[in-house]
Amino acid sequence: MKTVPARHIGYCMGVRRAMNLAFQALSRDRARKVYSYGPLIHNLPALKLLESKGLSLYDPLNPPPPGSAVVIRAHGLPPGEEARLKETGAEVIDATCPKVARVQRKVGEKAVAGYRVVIWGTAGHPEVEGLLGYALGRGVVASGPEEIAALPEDWGKVFLAAQTTQDSGAWVAAAEAARRRWPGRVELLNSICEATEDRQRSVVELAGEVSALVVVGGRDSANTKRLYELGARSGIPTVSVEGPEEIPSGFTDGLASVGVASGASTPIWQLRMVYQALGSMGRSSERTLASFFGRFFRALALSFIYRAAGGAALGWSLAWASGYAPPGIFFALFFYLALAVNLFHGFLDRDSSRFNDPDRSEFLSKYRVPLSCAAAGSFALSLAAAQALGSWVTAFVLLHAALAVLYAIPYPLEFFRVRGLKGIKDLPGGKTLSSAAGKAILLSFPALLVTPPLIPRDLRGLAVALCAAGLAFVHLFARNCLMDLQEARGDRSFGSGNIALLLGKRRSARLFFWALALWTLAIPAVCLTGLMRPEALLFLISGPLYNAFVLARFLKNPGLGGFQFDLYLDGQFFLAGLLSVGYHAFAAAWAGGPQGDGGVPVRSGASVANPSGQDGSLSGGSCAFS
Repeated sequence: MKTVPARHIGYCMGVRRAMNLAFQALSRDRARKVYSYGPLIHNLPALKLLESKGLSLYDPLNPPPPGSAVVIRAHGLPPGEEARLKETGAEVIDATCPKVARVQRKVGEKAVAGYRVVIWGTAGHPEVEGLLGYALGRGVVASGPEEIAALPEDWGKVFLAAQTTQDSGAWVAAAEAARRRWPGRVELLNSICEATEDRQRSVVELAGEVSALVVVGGRDSANTKRLYELGARSGIPTVSVEGPEEIPSGFTDGLASVGVASGASTPIWQLRMVYQALGSMGRSSERTLASFFGRFFRALALSFIYRAAGGAALGWSLAWASGYAPPGIFFALFFYLALAVNLFHGFLDRDSSRFNDPDRSEFLSKYRVPLSCAAAGSFALSLAAAQALGSWVTAFVLLHAALAVLYAIPYPLEFFRVRGLKGIKDLPGGKTLSSAAGKAILLSFPALLVTPPLIPRDLRGLAVALCAAGLAFVHLFARNCLMDLQEARGDRSFGSGNIALLLGKRRSARLFFWALALWTLAIPAVCLTGLMRPEALLFLISGPLYNAFVLARFLKNPGLGGFQFDLYLDGQFFLAGLLSVGYHAFAAAWAGGPQGDGGVPVRSGASVANPSGQDGSLSGGSCAFS
């Protein structure tokens, strides 16, 4: 079964702005009380998330304590209520949607000019109540053309405005009813938000392409209700849900495709939960070879096995490019330690992954016991591999593991607490930078530490290791940036450890583009120094070119992530390994072996466990540094 997202999803501009203002207020000073005047938006899961971060509902009968802050909801307030709120002395943060505020100003201007104001909308809706407040007692609410036709005909000048989340298709009928009722005396303002129109149009388009439709959003959300009505009107099976648990049992049975749409107050992470749950339901109901492979690769990706193997493949190709043939035990060291660290971080970061990657969060919870055993076993195997390579490598692995723990665990320090941070990974860019740096060091420096060393322990050898670490860091950093861009679509649920959240998605994309350009120039420059072998040029294909392709695809169609995005993104590391293997296979076939005339001189790792070379040299191959 195919799951297809609508073209316009996630928060609209006004809702995103309100949520961001609330998150900023909550993170500015953890000791300060922060309230919202009424539900900030019409989405219960998002409101529960804010509540878990410390946001409370403002009670007009109980003035807020000194130093507190009150956030005005995205729907706005009547001017009288806003004035009374400011008299309390609390900091007032106006999160009114700018497009709603524009309609408020227009309604106020027309009311002062003597117009009768008609608000086409839903009576009792917070936005409509706010607009009536600006009408200065000269406003009424009409929910359809028939109610407009029933209003007094002898009114003088009339101003008709729409609730911003109304059905754009019904505006023509409402406007025509107003023209007939007050010919030549009515002024019209089609104030329906473009985001509302875009979502309604995309639902109509999607309904024509899929077998069924799931609309995700709050039960109190007016625009979500209208999306559901449009879907149901199209004739295909349509349901409206707030979360995956509300999808009817058997809803996907026998369906070729299901569309997923969302209201303007639905966060991407909520939509992602439903999207990935539908994918799981489709896979579980299918018994084809393709579905088997889908479940197999999903397990590889969600358990971090695929990522760890990709990192080991990258380390393997870096070793060849550095001038030595890596022994098989190096691959085991890279793989097992990376798997253990990734599983450890995955279990500690389930709060974030619940929103950014709900499929992985559910997978880790479901298989918690076997995966915990796998993490412990992988760490033990990495220590065994390190011990076979020498005591310095063992010490290095233990230090790497200790730093991985320090990176992930929360700190009870005042510096972090008052800034709303938990630890190093929440520092600005900390998650993106530190994880790339840690893995880059893991993939490059054991060659110096092994007994005997695979790279000479001198300045040149250190320079080679640093070049390899630099190439690995940029490769891993690029991968992390693309993952950050995907996670940033979670609508700012979590903090500044993500660079895309820190800089914004557009600036992050531009920064990433220039980083790719510099990376493209850096790889040939490193080869020209003679520190890396010419085959390092192959990283141009698996590095800048691959990531530029992924970035272009992401900007064109961001999608909703999931394990497929992980497979796609981490494929660059396997490509690097395959290119290295292919290069050496071709060179060996061309020259009759790795040591033949015109072959590829490498430093062999065949005797890495043989301590007989007291001078640090290794037998079994020529040295690229001699």
